[in-house]
Amino acid sequence: MSQMVTDTIFGPIFDGSVLTRAVLATLKAWFPTYIKEIELQRGYTPGEIPAPKTYVERWAFDSYPDDKIPAVIVVSPGMFEPPRRDGDGTVSGWWSVGVGIIAAANTEDNSERLAKVYGAGARMIMEQKGYLDESWEFNGCIVLDETYTDIPDIEQARTMRSVHVVSRVQVINMWDAFGGPAQPSAPDPINQPGSQWPDVQTVFVDIESKK
Repeated sequence: MSQMVTDTIFGPIFDGSVLTRAVLATLKAWFPTYIKEIELQRGYTPGEIPAPKTYVERWAFDSYPDDKIPAVIVVSPGMFEPPRRDGDGTVSGWWSVGVGIIAAANTEDNSERLAKVYGAGARMIMEQKGYLDESWEFNGCIVLDETYTDIPDIEQARTMRSVHVVSRVQVINMWDAFGGPAQPSAPDPINQPGSQWPDVQTVFVDIESKK
């Protein structure tokens, strides 16, 4: 797991893949627990609802590994609204996140039921575990929408349904507007950008004596 880096002259540099990976890790860790609770609340037989098999990132919710369903697909289209810059240069903001889960069963009704169970699980995890992981400083999640759609089955051998849970996640300290080096780095391996800038190796001092 990558960790947030702040001790550089550049300051932290956030990108959307940090968010999607954090969401995937959180869903993967918590989905089995939430599915068990839904089974208990609905009176289902324990183990009746299978946990998702696949967790992947996509630029858009338009493809799936057809042999590894149930599949969880996480998409981040970008920022939800313009970011906020504080007086110290710290920039924070809300990012959009879409969680899609594809379910397949032997009948249309069972596929519909599975999709809605997975949607409930994803919704609860995003709301209740919205601080995600320690890869960055996430400040909670708000679920905005939940919808269900048909998924065309390439093999035409099963009925498939999907659920889309749309949320926004607040990200703290995405970058420092006042950070960055004063000059571009020199084109040599010693002075490349990174967490450590080289120490001074030699100091030349000219002493002029005045009478």
